[in-house]
Amino acid sequence: MDLITELLLFVTFILFGIYIWANHHFSYWRNKNVAYVEPNYFFGNFKDMLMMSKNCADVIKDLYNHKNAKDQPILGIYIFNKPALLIRDPELVKSICVKNFDKFSDRYAQSDTKGDTLGSATLFMINNPEWKELRTKLSPVFTSGKMKQMFPLIQEIGNNLDTYINSFQIDKNSNSFVREVREICFLFTTDVIATVAFGIKTSSLKNPKDAFLRVGRSTLDFTLWRGLQFVVAFFIPHLASLFRCKLFAKDTEVFFRKTINSVMDNRIKNGTTRNDLIDVLAELKKQCLGDSQNNNNLPMTNDILVAQAATFFIAGLETSASTMSFCLYELSKNPEIQERLREEIRQALLRNITLTGKDTLTYEDVYGMEYLDMVIMETLRLYPSLPILDRICTLPKDEKEFSLKPFSDFAIPNNMPVYVPKIAIHRDSKYFPNPDKFDPERFSAKNKPNIQTGTYLAFGLGPRSCIGYRMGLLKTKIGLISFLRNHILTTCDKTTKQIFLDPKALFVQTKGGIYCKFIRDPLI
Repeated sequence: MDLITELLLFVTFILFGIYIWANHHFSYWRNKNVAYVEPNYFFGNFKDMLMMSKNCADVIKDLYNHKNAKDQPILGIYIFNKPALLIRDPELVKSICVKNFDKFSDRYAQSDTKGDTLGSATLFMINNPEWKELRTKLSPVFTSGKMKQMFPLIQEIGNNLDTYINSFQIDKNSNSFVREVREICFLFTTDVIATVAFGIKTSSLKNPKDAFLRVGRSTLDFTLWRGLQFVVAFFIPHLASLFRCKLFAKDTEVFFRKTINSVMDNRIKNGTTRNDLIDVLAELKKQCLGDSQNNNNLPMTNDILVAQAATFFIAGLETSASTMSFCLYELSKNPEIQERLREEIRQALLRNITLTGKDTLTYEDVYGMEYLDMVIMETLRLYPSLPILDRICTLPKDEKEFSLKPFSDFAIPNNMPVYVPKIAIHRDSKYFPNPDKFDPERFSAKNKPNIQTGTYLAFGLGPRSCIGYRMGLLKTKIGLISFLRNHILTTCDKTTKQIFLDPKALFVQTKGGIYCKFIRDPLI
């Protein structure tokens, strides 16, 4: 037997072994008699995302809408060779996220627990029982009362945004100018979060080299390597240590440790308060220093405290900036909706001029704008910041599996990842007729009660829903008001005809900018 023949036999043997291995691992859902999508032999059902040719949202929608998934409450999928479950029935979503939360309280996503002490300690990544303890301690920051106290700070930055937009030079013939709106939104949200969370006045709207702005960009700039780290953390977390997956880059960690510890120490030393996140973290630090027995499940170390502030900053940047920019994009394409919204803002301003002689808005004015709320809810239906909810089944020692009856005969085994496809459910015509149409009326007082629980998941569902949604809504509302009070936004030659999502980003993030024409037109 010559060398070439031996090599061919060896390669054939290896390929046959791979075939047997793949058939064994990829027969799981077939053997369980669960509807599934035929996987790629190496990547499972996530080849396009893992190769970064498609955004996670597009991959999830394709799976959800696959012909094999039609009318099925669940869909079997594979991440590489690991079986996972896609939940398609709203009642089952509610069962997992609310009714049986105790068995699905942990996220499947994990960063490198050893090499990423900051990222793995965030409220987003941490698991029970530490998660529950941490959430309870942080919840006082996000009450409606706290939002009212923070309102003047956010309003001041909203005024700065209005001034910033008014400073752009207009074309005298058309009384207009063209700008990319996502960048402006990013500057605004950077200043808001730095101010209300850390008590630090930044000037991103004036200074493009601001330190907070630089840190925000470095964390949310999805390069190929950064995108791969996030994909691994969310879908292949057992490889997080191998890929050294970190929620924050090294220079970002250094910045936050230095900045947040300094602000906390100053608050403790001087006894000053601002009713913000740092106040709560400083109080937790004082309690920990005074608790010699340390009976908590989660000791409030500096890293634990810094991690929460850093996450609040980064998460707040991306979610609000994207929501605002997508909203402005849809308003520019729907002038009748924009006009109705501007009229609601104008009436609120006129009421205050009559009452106080000032063209300013109160906290009650902003929260009382029903149509503004409808517009934002519809924006988040079409463009939820995260396209999925991820959970992992964690059962008590005396239970081996979680029954899905009466929805399915399948029972979820311990440690199986479970995904709720938010963006796909949001765009299912079964729950939202004409789902790709931007229609705020879906969330009117008349229609909102008809929305089935488990079909609108912009802020998540159940105990692990977004803790900062009130803050996110408030700054988004003030930001949109600042854009619209002196300008009409329309499409232009540079406006994309269709939104394409960045395949490197885990978030629902546009590829390229969102350009709009601003026509100067003060409401009053």
